[in-house]
Amino acid sequence: MKNLSIALLAVAALGTSAANASNGFYLGASAGVAQTNVQYSYANQNTLNVGLNPGSEFAQNFKNDSGKAGGLFGLFAGYGVVVGNGAYFGGEVYGGFDTTSFSPYDDSASGKRVGFWKAKLEHKYYYGLAARLGYMITPSTLVYLRLAMESGKWKASVTPNSGLLDVNTVPANSTDRKVVTKNKTGIQFAPGAGVEVYVTKNLFLRAEYSYLFGPKISLTQTTGDLASGVTGINGTSVNHNFKTSQHAMKIGIGYKF
Repeated sequence: MKNLSIALLAVAALGTSAANASNGFYLGASAGVAQTNVQYSYANQNTLNVGLNPGSEFAQNFKNDSGKAGGLFGLFAGYGVVVGNGAYFGGEVYGGFDTTSFSPYDDSASGKRVGFWKAKLEHKYYYGLAARLGYMITPSTLVYLRLAMESGKWKASVTPNSGLLDVNTVPANSTDRKVVTKNKTGIQFAPGAGVEVYVTKNLFLRAEYSYLFGPKISLTQTTGDLASGVTGINGTSVNHNFKTSQHAMKIGIGYKF
């Protein structure tokens, strides 16, 4: 009983010393994990119906949903103020690195003249600006909503299967042999929510969740030379589409000046 009383008194003292701790400028670092999802599809264009292969006499298309988790590492800085009985208003800038890299479609190991290509998606880095609206549920605990606009570097690529290209009808200088890539930045909406707990008047811990409405990336791969062979690919090109989204969970530590 005595120990419990001491613990309660310590918590009360900490809450008192951290009152209105969210007022002012702050700086911090975060780390976490992101689950990136992609709706991937491809469809060949300008089909020729040349009759060389039964598999080449129709417009091919494919769809696949996949995802993978990757690590996040970043920094953040901002300013916040508590108004009235606990309402919180603030703004924040943030940025960091994302280790996400995975293949939503890969049949490159399926055999000579059988596999088509390997599609790959990568997220390199991110940065953004967020408005934070919240409430101090205790003198040392803030819960908040996060409305952010975020950008960064996304990269999509398609690598032709080497076995697919091992045919005499594909010239050495054909564009069908090239790896096709496309980078995308843009600005995306990234709402979220979080909680901050001040362990001292200046030092706080944070846990935050956000959802990113990621970019749509489209690229075109030429297949005109492949269509003249016995590969089963028809048409002069293939359109690849990547529709992305991301769930992110971060924990952080910060210091208010």
